[in-house]
Amino acid sequence: MSFDHDKRVILYPNYIDNRKTVAQGRRIPKQLACEAPNCIEIYECIINGLKLEAEAEMKSYSRDWLVPGRVRVKLQNDDGSAANPDIPTRRALLLKVAELVPRHPGRVNGRPKAVAAAAAQLAAASSAGAGSSKQATAATHGGKKKSSKKK
Repeated sequence: MSFDHDKRVILYPNYIDNRKTVAQGRRIPKQLACEAPNCIEIYECIINGLKLEAEAEMKSYSRDWLVPGRVRVKLQNDDGSAANPDIPTRRALLLKVAELVPRHPGRVNGRPKAVAAAAAQLAAASSAGAGSSKQATAATHGGKKKSSKKK
């Protein structure tokens, strides 16, 4: 019985996430990483931007199993030559993908649409005067906290 080893490189979103530490799986410098990448964005950047053969899988990273998805990328041809001469190694692939993900069409200003929408909503709420509610509450209670202890 012979076993054919899969020589494709595996890429998890944690590898290029700037919110993760090295212990949590980040493999490139924080300054070069991107914010909250997901498997689909990574896959589309590899297929469309880097023109490499890739496959998205619904597997989870063992260090952070709540983030779904991984991408298998074929960096070398069957004869051992690089599929894309600009990307000869796994590290070069990680750096290129981290560069392309913020420019993905599904993002707003380099951030995921959900994060960008929440930030815009928070900014609108703070500019509308929602931040003064603590001051109004303190003025109503005479500036003192009420004790919940019974005497």
